[in-house]
Amino acid sequence: MECRFPVNSSLNLGLLSVVWEQKRQGQSESRDVYALHKGKALPPSQHHDYMGRAALLHDELKSGRAILQITSVKITDAGSYLCLIDYQGADYKYITLEVTASYRIINTQVMRKGDEAKFVFICQSEGFPLAEVFWQNEKNISLTGSANTTYMLTTDGLYNVTSILTFKPNMSENYSCIFWNKEVNEETSAHFSTLALLSTLYSGQKSLILFIIATCVIVTVLLSALIIFQQRKSFKKCHAKKKVHFTSDSGFFSYFFIFL
Repeated sequence: MECRFPVNSSLNLGLLSVVWEQKRQGQSESRDVYALHKGKALPPSQHHDYMGRAALLHDELKSGRAILQITSVKITDAGSYLCLIDYQGADYKYITLEVTASYRIINTQVMRKGDEAKFVFICQSEGFPLAEVFWQNEKNISLTGSANTTYMLTTDGLYNVTSILTFKPNMSENYSCIFWNKEVNEETSAHFSTLALLSTLYSGQKSLILFIIATCVIVTVLLSALIIFQQRKSFKKCHAKKKVHFTSDSGFFSYFFIFL
């Protein structure tokens, strides 16, 4: 943003004072964005939200241009700015700054609604100003009437928009959610493929089947091991031989039992 002031031959910086203030809609007090008094910056007067982000381009002052540069622009920077210049006479100018943020990233999620044949499609994104959300299938038939769209403001001043569509889809069709930012004439969208729906539909059943198969394999292995162990034990008992030897030593018998 810039405002101009007359410079005859060369700039006398010691005579120049420039003040930039911001006033946001709905707020009575203004915020000091940048101040230059008699050629010297006044950092203590700068609002903390602009520290390190707002600066005056000093090289442009000699051309009679008081240019305010704001970096890392935020939604809260939007509003009306007052440029007040005192240089061989005072003058001021109001400039309105509009800030927009694209709904560029759309987060999606698909869930099955209980045991029903219905699905829950979810689209969520952040941007500014508030966007409208439309739903449609691949034939451009609107499904928006069945959707529930809500929003909330974040600490950064963005709109967090969430749209939920619950319905029984046609498994041969694809679906889209569309974020329409009317103020900047911008459209972004996200798509749901039938493959994702099928994956969601059968993922639970597939996991259960895999669990049952793994359990059956483990039980089969354990039973087989137990049967083999019992067979070997029975085999040893059937082939065991008992031998007894009698010897006489000092009037008593000694018994030796040998098992094979």
